[in-house]
Amino acid sequence: MKRVVVLLLLIISTIFWFSCGGNQKAGDDQIKNKALNKVTDTSFSQIVKLNNTLFSVPSPYQAAIFINEQNIPFNSEILSDVKRVKEFTASFKMAANLGVYGADLAYITLYEHSPEAMKYFSVIKLLSEKLELLAAFDKSTIERLEKNVSDQDSMLYILGNTYRNADAYLKENQREHIASAVIAGGWVESMYLLTHLGDASNESLKIRIGENKKPLENLIQLLAPYSESGEGFKGLVANLINLASIYENVSVTYEFISAKTNPETRVTVVNSKTSVSITSETMTEIKDAVAQTRSFIINQN
Repeated sequence: MKRVVVLLLLIISTIFWFSCGGNQKAGDDQIKNKALNKVTDTSFSQIVKLNNTLFSVPSPYQAAIFINEQNIPFNSEILSDVKRVKEFTASFKMAANLGVYGADLAYITLYEHSPEAMKYFSVIKLLSEKLELLAAFDKSTIERLEKNVSDQDSMLYILGNTYRNADAYLKENQREHIASAVIAGGWVESMYLLTHLGDASNESLKIRIGENKKPLENLIQLLAPYSESGEGFKGLVANLINLASIYENVSVTYEFISAKTNPETRVTVVNSKTSVSITSETMTEIKDAVAQTRSFIINQN
């Protein structure tokens, strides 16, 4: 049961991104590898619908899996301190840091550090309760997840319905701004992990950083309607706009590859090859700007 609750809270913390790598039994390597392949596909991103607009935002699991695949040792010191959670009282701070802790939990989960995971589980649960996000779930949803935790297809189907239910819940309660803040916090923390754990000279990292140029633009559009609703949103948008100005020096091009159709599932996948042009100086500027944005989120109200 605890495993399912952890999964639910992780879903909440990332506003129901389909984090395929975190919902399988530890011993089922075949399913786990299949799921990881889906998440590490560079074309994979979650479509988030808020305010009747679709936004493409990478899942925090993408960053965590990328870091793990680079064989970078686990570093708990880089994570946001769970002791800070008591400092967050404003809804914006609680929501944004829920996203931060969710991204950290994705990183911890990929490295299978159970002691650390339980600490972040606790703060995510606390923030979720304070934001009343747990009300989006009912007992039957938890029971279905527990029953089907080893069945990937069933899990994805259930999570799809859960996402729609939660989306409807936030809309009905006029709390879409909360969802936006959680998404932003998760994205910023993912970028922080990428830029501070990865080797800046690594070409794969440069591509991954460059690929976030468009998601950053999407994130700014997502948050813009709330930029005058409080100092939290206003400050976050200002920080992200500053980061976007640095990204103007990054060139990203896509070469589309012939689509492939799976004869069994009849699903057609359109692939693309990404090329990124970015200087070492710009990489450093992005790293510093991301750190500044993260500092704005995790510091006291």
